[in-house]
Amino acid sequence: MKILICDNLNEQVYKELEIIGDCIDISKSESKKEDLIKHINDCEIVVIRSATKLTKEILKNANQLKIIARCGVGVDNIDLDFAKSRNIFVTNSPSANLISAVELTIALIISASRKLILADEHLKNGEWNKSKFLGYELHGKTLGIVGFGKAGRLVAERMKSFGMSIVFYDPYVTDWSGPEKSLELDDLLKTSDVVSIHVIKTKDTENIISRDKLDLLKHGSIIVNTSRGGVLDEDYLLELLKSEKIYGAGLDVYSIEPPENVEQYRGLNLVTTPHIGASTNEAQLKAGLETVENIKKILAGDESVAI
Repeated sequence: MKILICDNLNEQVYKELEIIGDCIDISKSESKKEDLIKHINDCEIVVIRSATKLTKEILKNANQLKIIARCGVGVDNIDLDFAKSRNIFVTNSPSANLISAVELTIALIISASRKLILADEHLKNGEWNKSKFLGYELHGKTLGIVGFGKAGRLVAERMKSFGMSIVFYDPYVTDWSGPEKSLELDDLLKTSDVVSIHVIKTKDTENIISRDKLDLLKHGSIIVNTSRGGVLDEDYLLELLKSEKIYGAGLDVYSIEPPENVEQYRGLNLVTTPHIGASTNEAQLKAGLETVENIKKILAGDESVAI
């Protein structure tokens, strides 16, 4: 079988894919889009991460394609409807990246609460004005989690050890009996000291944290997004940071990647990372191996791992 690898994979995962078929790796190509269109014409399996978008226009060229394998959780970079109309199986690895994404979320929260990035730059510039970096403790504060799935619950579990109270908003969690309190989104935003977003990107969640919703945030609060770009109004978030209406923020994902307005980030208590939530050796290995197993199952006739 011809397997097209579009994004960087763990070496062990690559070797496992070579057992299944002939691999063509365009992950480091400087003309990746052109190579994708060229090779997708006769390949049977495409392996991607978040960087590659498989639109309807690209998939129209996929005459032999049987499986799209996404190493990771999100599939918003795949035209699922068109893929299904062409009888192309789509599979992903929704749990493999969880720990890494959760740990990055916590790192962003801590960094914003203590202005670590600004303090680091300040010291490296040869300055020593400690009064500029008055932070606040997380102990005794309220963490509001938007999207209380696996990632949101793992964040909650870890942040309890900091002495935080946990509230959450998730319309799909209707019978929760745990100690965390379920709130409507507006109430969560009004009462939380820290807000962490953990939703997949759909028509329902696109811009869920809109300008109007951001206006509900408590004065001096922190908001972090490690889920998907486009669920948060980033431009208005910058305005709130500049006016110091909110204390800080952390972003790993953006509506446009890479973001185009990075100059506006400077001098703000805004911790930014280039979509690295899943970028650990452990996560890449787990996601890749889970993806390989999913491919094997589909080829053997087991469609339960397909979306």
